[in-house]
Amino acid sequence: MAEKPGISSSQPQPSPLPIQTSEQIDKPPQQIIPVSTDEGLESLQPSQVKASKLGVVMNAIAGWNRNLQVKDVYYDLYLPPQLQENPNPQRPCLVVLPGWDFPRTSWVENTNLVSFANRYGYVLLLPEMDKTLYASNYYPETTLKWNSIPGGAFIKTTFIPAIQKRHQLLLTGQHNTLLGLSTGGRGVALIALENPGLFVAGASLSGDFSQENTPEDRLMTALYGPFAQFQSRWLGRDNPQARASEWTMPLYLSHGTADDIVPESQSRLFFEALKQQPSAVVEYHPVAGAGHDYPYWGSQLEAVFKFIDQPR
Repeated sequence: MAEKPGISSSQPQPSPLPIQTSEQIDKPPQQIIPVSTDEGLESLQPSQVKASKLGVVMNAIAGWNRNLQVKDVYYDLYLPPQLQENPNPQRPCLVVLPGWDFPRTSWVENTNLVSFANRYGYVLLLPEMDKTLYASNYYPETTLKWNSIPGGAFIKTTFIPAIQKRHQLLLTGQHNTLLGLSTGGRGVALIALENPGLFVAGASLSGDFSQENTPEDRLMTALYGPFAQFQSRWLGRDNPQARASEWTMPLYLSHGTADDIVPESQSRLFFEALKQQPSAVVEYHPVAGAGHDYPYWGSQLEAVFKFIDQPR
């Protein structure tokens, strides 16, 4: 059967090479800068309005802007030096989501992400998502609560609006993209679904997208209640695969075939569901012998940036 336009899969690839050693990984300087309060940004000065239209990222300096906050959630922002010197009106930006209980710094500490951001000229936004499943709601049976509001609801109703106001990033019409691994890969799918049209492309590595295929999952049970009693929750708004018909964002999927944490079938079945949508632009790249680890995730960054950087 001929593949639909914009949809491709690949044969399992060889196991990836090791990532750089700790001595080779970029060590960003420790910088903490003040930012304007959200209230102080309600009325921008004329010079700021002009600057934002020219592509200047507001309330940020070149390099690392660390330990910033939206409510009680920390985030780091990285601004490539060349983007500060030569502003890009599109302000290409990548929201980077960690895995379950991984710190927001884990991508930077374990891969060459910053080098790719510099090469392609991408702002990096790294929120501290800790132990979240990117849910839209809590329930009477919920015993696993990430924060006062669920992670997915926080990104949609609090984080994105604050970043738009504070930094003039993640605005409609800009080159907004997503990257996540493991639970963060699930986050990529749910954030794209909950914010249609805002992100032009995304990449999800080793993600899980159809929780009904693991009905005994303790984390999902702690959030939604037992599957046998609350199937509508498990198969509803927070189930990316069940919402495949709503999909619009170009997506790069990859998964290691030797993953013993999240089954490779999670990405494969999600890909099979998405490719049924006539206009879907989705690629799937299983990697033979790869596990659930940073040597594999880091090896995917070259392909990820080539995919998300395409004009959309």
